Formats: sequence, C-alpha cells, structure tokens
Amino acid sequence: MADGNMIPLLPRSDGRLAWGNGVVSMLFDIAQDSPVRLANVAGRGMAAAEDGFEGVAAAVERDARPIVEVRVANTGSQDNRLSLIATVAGSKLRFVSARASEPAATSGEPYRLEITQFASHEALQPMGREFEPVATERDRSVDDVSSSRNCERTQRIDASQPMPDAAAGAPQSGLTVTTVFEAYPGLSAVRTYTRLHAPKPCFVEAVSSLNLTVPLTVNGGTVESSQLLWGDAAWAVENDWHMRPLRETQVRDRNQRINPGQSSSRVALSSTSTWSTGVHEPAGIVQVEESKHRRSRKARDFSVMWQIEHNGPWEWEVGEDDPGLHITAFGPEYQDHQWFTSLGEGHDFEAVPVSFAIVAGDWQQAVAEMTLQRRALRAAKARELGRTAEFERMQGLVIYNDYMNTLFGDPRIDKELPLIEGAAGVGADIFCIDAGWYDSTDGGWWDMVGEWQASTNRFGEVGLKGLADTIREHGMGLGLWLEPEVIGVKSPLARTLPDSAFFQRHGVRVCDSGRYLLDFRSPEARAHVTRTVDRLIDDFGAVFFKFDYNTVPGVGTDFEAGSVGEGLLGHCRAYVDWLDDLRRRHPEIMIENCGSGAMRADYAQLSRLDLQSTSDQCDPLVYAAIAAGAGLTILPEQQGNWGYAQQEMDDETAVFTLATGVMGRLYLSGFIDRMTEPRLSLVRDAIALHRRILTEQATLVPFWPGGLPDFNAEWLTSGLRHTEAASHWRSETEGGSSNTDLQTDYIIIWRRGGTPSLCMPLAQGDEIEQIFPDPNNPDHAPETKPWTIERLDPETIRLTAATTECPSARIFAIRHT
Repeated sequence: MADGNMIPLLPRSDGRLAWGNGVVSMLFDIAQDSPVRLANVAGRGMAAAEDGFEGVAAAVERDARPIVEVRVANTGSQDNRLSLIATVAGSKLRFVSARASEPAATSGEPYRLEITQFASHEALQPMGREFEPVATERDRSVDDVSSSRNCERTQRIDASQPMPDAAAGAPQSGLTVTTVFEAYPGLSAVRTYTRLHAPKPCFVEAVSSLNLTVPLTVNGGTVESSQLLWGDAAWAVENDWHMRPLRETQVRDRNQRINPGQSSSRVALSSTSTWSTGVHEPAGIVQVEESKHRRSRKARDFSVMWQIEHNGPWEWEVGEDDPGLHITAFGPEYQDHQWFTSLGEGHDFEAVPVSFAIVAGDWQQAVAEMTLQRRALRAAKARELGRTAEFERMQGLVIYNDYMNTLFGDPRIDKELPLIEGAAGVGADIFCIDAGWYDSTDGGWWDMVGEWQASTNRFGEVGLKGLADTIREHGMGLGLWLEPEVIGVKSPLARTLPDSAFFQRHGVRVCDSGRYLLDFRSPEARAHVTRTVDRLIDDFGAVFFKFDYNTVPGVGTDFEAGSVGEGLLGHCRAYVDWLDDLRRRHPEIMIENCGSGAMRADYAQLSRLDLQSTSDQCDPLVYAAIAAGAGLTILPEQQGNWGYAQQEMDDETAVFTLATGVMGRLYLSGFIDRMTEPRLSLVRDAIALHRRILTEQATLVPFWPGGLPDFNAEWLTSGLRHTEAASHWRSETEGGSSNTDLQTDYIIIWRRGGTPSLCMPLAQGDEIEQIFPDPNNPDHAPETKPWTIERLDPETIRLTAATTECPSARIFAIRHT
C-alpha cells in the first residue's frame, strides 16, 4: 500500500490511541517518558479494547509491556535473566507518530497501523542498571480498576503539542523503530512486524515481531486460570499438540508479592536452521478462563493464538509479568541462532511477520480465527502475484502420487503405466511421478542430484516425455518431484557452479549427507533452479511440482554476511522471493511444499504454495494422529494427508487410510492398478466425498468434538464445521457466494483400539449420519458394517464401532436443524 494512503492518527486526550478493523481492537498507551505499550486488545465476542467492562471506560493492563523489544549489542538488557524481553534499547524508545489506513471496499487490502518510535544515540549508550520502584500493595491490587490504569506514573502525550523532530523526518542520530499492524476486514486477527532504521552503525541482536500483553486483568483472568497449547514435531510424527495449565509448565509461581518484578519463568520454544517445523510448531495458544475469584465481573473466557511466518529460525515465549502474561515472538536472534544485523549506511531491517488471533471462547475458537487468517494471507498473496483465478481452480484438484507405500522412488515404465490407468479410472486430476524419475544409476542418485535430467533407462523407448503424453491422454496433468535447493557432491554441477552459489562457512562449502546446499542470495543459484523448472515445464508439460527438502544447511552461511544467521535469513527471504517470481511467470503451475514430510510447514511458504505434505508416515494408524492434529498447524485445504489403500488390505484398513485423506486434501497413493472393482468403488466413493467437501472447504474451519487429540490415544476425532464468520469472510471479502448448505458439518472418528464406544457432544436437534463408507453401497466395503449411534441425553451421543477386532474409522455428516 502506498504511503500516500496513510493518514496521521493522534493519541486521544487521555494519552491513548485506539485502532482496529471493527472486529479486533487494540488500545495503546502513549507517554512521553516510556515506550508505547499495548494497554488492551480484544477480538470477536469480547468487549472492544477501548470500552472496558461494567461501564468502566478503557480498562487496561497495569503492567502492559512495550509493543516491541530491541536488543542492541552495546546496551543489552536490563536484567541478565531476561535477555530478550527487558531490553535497554526497547525501554528507551519514545513515541514519534502513528499513521493508519483503511482498505477500499473490494481491494482485499488490510487495515493498517504504523507506530513509529525513536531512541536517540545518547539514550543508547551503556549505562548503569536502572531499578523500577517497588510497587505498593495498593498498586498490586488487580481488583482496583483505577490502579490498573496506572495513569499517575506516566506523562501523557499532549496531542496539541508538536511531535519531536524525528516525526517530521529531521536528521536524527539514533534508532527509529516502526511497528506495523495489519488486520483484514471481518477477521479477528492481526499480522505484525517491525522495521528498524539508524543512520549510523547500530548492531542489533534481536528484535521482536510480536510483543503482546495478554489482557488478563481486564477479562477477569489470571495466570492460574490460563492454559498453554503448543505443538511438537519430528519426522513421521508431526502435529503432536499438547495442552497444560500454565502453572504446570515452566511458568512457576514464585510469589511476586514477596519477590516483586518481572519473572524469568517462561515457556520458550525455538527452531534452528530451515526445518522451521522440524522440532516444534512456530505457533501456540494461550487459553484464559475466568478466574473463580473474579466472576462478579462477568468477563468472558478468551483465547489467543499466534504463528511465526518464517521459513527459517524462530523463537517464541510466554512469560509472566508483574502481574500478567506476555507473548513474544522473534525470527532469528543472536543467542540461539547466531544472528545479528548492522544498521546504518542505508541498511535498514524488517523483522519476520507474525500473526495473532484473539477471540472469546476456548482454544478451538482461536484456531477457527487463525484458519481464516491463513486463508486471508493465501488469498492476498494470490492477488499480489496476479493468479487469483488459478488459485481458486487448484483448490479442487485431486492428486495421485506414486511414492508412499507404492513405488518408493523407483518409477519405471512397466510400473507406471498400470498406475496411470488406475488413477485415471478413479478420477484423479494430477498424476505425480515422485523421486527417481531422474535416476539413471539404479539407486545411486542421492549424492548425484542437481541436473534434473530425465532418466535414460527407466522409461523405455518413449522416455519421460512419452510417459507424460500418456498421462495427459488419460485426462490428467503431469506432476514431478523436485528437490531444487540441493546439488549432490558427485553432480557435474557441483564443479561448474561457483562457490558463491552455495552455503559456505570458514571458506568452504557446507556439505550435509552428500549434498551441497544452494544459497538463493546467489544469482547463479537462482538462475540454475529457474532454468530447471522452466525446462521441465517446456519439455514435459509439468503442471504440478512436489518441492521436497531433505537436507538442511545448519546455522547458516558466513559468505558475504555479517553473521551466519544473517546469511541464513537472507537466503530464506531470497528463496520465497524466488517462489513469488516463479508463480508470477507460471501462474497455472500447482506446487506442493514438502520437507521430509512436514518439517517446514510454515506460512512464509504456505501463503504462497498450494499443498503441504503432512508426513512421510507409512503406518495408517500413526498417520491418523498426525492428521487429527494437522488443523492446528495447516489449513484443511492444504493438508496433503496420504490415503494409500491397497488391495490386500482388509476393508476396515482400506477405509481407515482413505478416510484420513478425505477430510483434508486427499493425497492418493497405493497400487490402485491391483484393485478389484469393490475396492476401486470404495476409492471412488472417497474421492467423490472429498470433492464434495472441497467445494465447501472455504467456509469450513477445523474443530475437535472430542477435545485436543492425544497422539497416543486409542480414539481420535476431528472435524470441519461452518461458522458465520467464515461464510461472511468468504462471501464479502473474497467475492465468493455464501454456501447454501450451511447446516452440514463433518467429523471423522478413528478407533485404534480400546473400548468399543465413544461418547461425544451433539446438540439437541442435530442429526448425525455416517457417510463414509457409504451405508447405501455396502458392497463397496462389505466387511465394514455401519457404526451404531445412540442418543444418551439431549447433549450427548454414543458411537459404537462395528467391530473391535481391528482398528476402524468412519466419517459422519452433522446436520443442524
């Protein structure tokens, strides 16, 4: 958005500044003698941030945190236990100006707010430690609303007085920090990031993208009444989400009445290198319940969810204030990622973006809001790249891939031709040839990849081109697996590309598992990959790529970088810029994101790409747990959940694996050519139901009728439900039409063992019906009898599996009357 559309926004007479999009609202505390602080924030179903509660205007958090933290090398932090959230430079920032804009009705642009602060060069010099005065007992009374405002301690900005010179752009020696907030119309979510500028050298070792003061006090909550949700991940066991009371995590109660001040107790998760979701998810949720001691205020429970949108290192933390909670999120920083940047001499810096959603209700409401935010980010990126029509079309395509539990990277023409016949027979739109299509060495390709030339001995006389023609003759598009960011150490390209095209440390190329890693800051590296993709499109007519990523570069590169972390960040940003360029030039191409399964399922990439492989897990029983938790991390329409039915499977197992794919984005595999007609009919039923759900998915959000899935549980549930907010956003913002069948939701239930029955909530008057396997076509899976459904009371039903001799799964439709 052009700066000309931004208009000045002045603080109110009480020294506060209010902003929002009509759903989410934020209230900032502006003072002459302290940095800008977030005094209150509210979302869907909550009292607006500037309204407060029980008729008290603008209730605020007493210990509101600054909206940004900046760690500068020569000043560090004010507390060596709190190196990232008690920064000296952050505390020295002072308000300069605020500007805001509102989007045109059909532009698809967000509401935007920019708050600029400044710290002089003198303020950023090393100094002795400064101590805050110990709060009085009256100050600590969180039930005293006037005390919670803490108005007496600050000198408010007088809006009638001129702003400091920095606001007018006068040359200043110091640090200028601009915090940007963006909120799409109709959504209860905000995207935020930070910009830094200094005319002289200034060494920054950390800068927050999000520093959110959780509105505990104003909503009647406490740390004791708060829960934390976080996700763990590893290869083949992704999306393992957990929920614990905050007091049962590292956020221990140290008794701040006796030990006052900011607590160093915090939950902190981080990721290194470029598998951004390889250990933990770059997302989390805080659910705040009304404290039993404050129910007289009639405050509502609320939840906050956040996600870091970066394809490289990150860190987030939830910590205790004095009193209260903060949620702080970073991209790379020095302590954990060996990152710093030197400002000055025309070198500015912009931190990685972070989105947060806030809403009344529990964690499931927050996930629903984040789902809409993820959709908004994808739609905005499609508009930016000029491919909205192609983006919409690709939402409904079904992909068959020959890898998982099938060819496992050994494609040959005699194996592929029957699979092509089978995939076309069940109605797939894309046929993807996975790893191995370039291998002429019968399996010795791992350390030779990089040229991406078609194999000379796998596809007979017709070659890959002839096989691609056969795929198109069967009415499907060609897909190809590609690992574009690596060059095998034995590849000829390892000798012809310059050293500058690769990650380097200590003057040598970085090597991992027999591969060199391309540095996308290099024009030669980008040109090589661009030529490769263009050639595969031109020569073979590829319309789908599976971009895999099985090797990581470690901490980064020190080539032409002030730090290895800075080199890595530059590469990560250059890679997504390359993706943008590819999508502009080839808007019709569909791209899947893969990283040894879901090791980099972040929304820096997923805002740009169409599909995310959720795992490399070969066991359908374990895959159910991965798919059950995927909705917290990945949009339903992007969840590439493998459905790899086989003829030799019993009916229950075939239904189990197919059902796992139907509710997300069915990623079909298996020896479909060996199936008899009943099994083929079952696959066709799964695809038909999947297509039906795909037509509605833009107005569906994930939910979990059985609560947060436990990765090891014997019963797992997840579902997709319509919400008014989702339907409204789709119809009003994206130009779609409101779905006429808004009264049908969907759930999948997996039974992996244990008791024969499961009880779950179902509102009085709602009807539930099994739809997969279809009871109307019992001959498609004759061994799978319908499950029994019993109404136990007006709010509860009991589902009983047809058999306890083996695992089973069913999909149900819920219709609201």
